[in-house]
Amino acid sequence: MNTDVLTTKVTEGIAVITLGSAKRMYFDAEMGDALTESLQGFAGDPKIRVVIVTGGTPGYFNRHFSIPALIDFAGAVRASGREWPDNAAYHGGFFDKALALCETMPKPVIAAISGTALAGAFEFTLACDIRIAEDGDYLIGLPETELGLLPGASGTQRLPRTIGPAAALWHILMGYPLSPREAEKRGLVHETVNGKAIDRAMEVAKRFCSHTPESLAYIKRLVRSAVDTPLAEGLTLERNLFIDHCRTLNSTPSSMPSRAGSAPSIDRRSLRQSVSSMRSPCRRPIGSSPPSRHLGMHLAGPRSKGG
Repeated sequence: MNTDVLTTKVTEGIAVITLGSAKRMYFDAEMGDALTESLQGFAGDPKIRVVIVTGGTPGYFNRHFSIPALIDFAGAVRASGREWPDNAAYHGGFFDKALALCETMPKPVIAAISGTALAGAFEFTLACDIRIAEDGDYLIGLPETELGLLPGASGTQRLPRTIGPAAALWHILMGYPLSPREAEKRGLVHETVNGKAIDRAMEVAKRFCSHTPESLAYIKRLVRSAVDTPLAEGLTLERNLFIDHCRTLNSTPSSMPSRAGSAPSIDRRSLRQSVSSMRSPCRRPIGSSPPSRHLGMHLAGPRSKGG
């Protein structure tokens, strides 16, 4: 595997996928294929409990989809002379497969947003279960209208399911990407931290690893399907999965309900300590976000000292 495109590392059941490098910070077919292959492998590996995806270039999660690749695609479509009706059949490519794997694998997937995440890069994070951003002078979101385009890798579908149709429509139509703090405020990410996103993601992943893999898989399945499932069907599935999980639990005091239907005792002091230990020391109340720089500066990347 080309390490400029993607690298992987596994630590105590937590798989970390690092996208790109200083030489390659765009999504393209090669990166998409490598990402899909890695996600497939980790999804089927019982030793892997949580997957984290982060960026390999300081200041970037992943800049956006490769512009030359998009130009080539547009040229091929025009050259074909084919009409493209609204109901044309679509067969998902490498990017769609990677997004689907994030959503469907029975283990949590965390996006550790380490810098710029625009357009296709942000659309990828929307398929992850948890989005953690580190504070900094960079942008997150969907700026396609600023370029005369529209989101083409699920942004119009996944963002409304994340922040609601009204807020999603506002964000996409305006075309203004957000600072990390503003992205947290508006629900595009779950947390923005002062430290490194990967450090907080590892902390959260270790917390997830303390739970049973079956409970995590069932919860992810239920919550992921809730939006598209009628309430009665969802409640039935929840109850059936709950009963099935109870059936397969180990017969130990910590995992089985107490007799006579009474709830098992809980050590409240231990619970408070556990919750307190999970509070990030990096977090601070959300303040006003810094003024955004011109979008073109973020698309073009930081200037070199010599230029």
